[in-house]
Amino acid sequence: MLSPHEFDFKNISALAVEDDAGGMAIIGVMLRYLGIKAYINTNGQGVVEMAHAMKPAPNIIMLDLNLPNTTGYEILKLIRADEKLKAVMVIAVTAQDADTEIPRCKEAGFDGFIGKPISRSRFPRQLRRILNREAVWETY
Repeated sequence: MLSPHEFDFKNISALAVEDDAGGMAIIGVMLRYLGIKAYINTNGQGVVEMAHAMKPAPNIIMLDLNLPNTTGYEILKLIRADEKLKAVMVIAVTAQDADTEIPRCKEAGFDGFIGKPISRSRFPRQLRRILNREAVWETY
């Protein structure tokens, strides 16, 4: 495993599912700044199909829990049921109460949790740790 300081983001592809324009902009800019090939889904519809169409396939999916007409929990079920995507790391990214949501996210099968607002200084380290398969369950 690479140390957090040695991680090469250039070969990483990410799908961010975020309906809030401000949150989407922050996540998208930070992912691209790190050299990650970033795709954005703004409403939660067609996430599985979008992930299948990505070249390269996503290494990580960052999933807001509150989306129009669905939830991150429902989308996670679809991802985990899909043969091609079930092993992809899925991280909950939400402003919901961490004390309530972190246990729910763990039980649902998320691979980690990053609370909003996202910290611009901590986000690269959090991402490195996640991609190194370390547990990240942080409120900000």
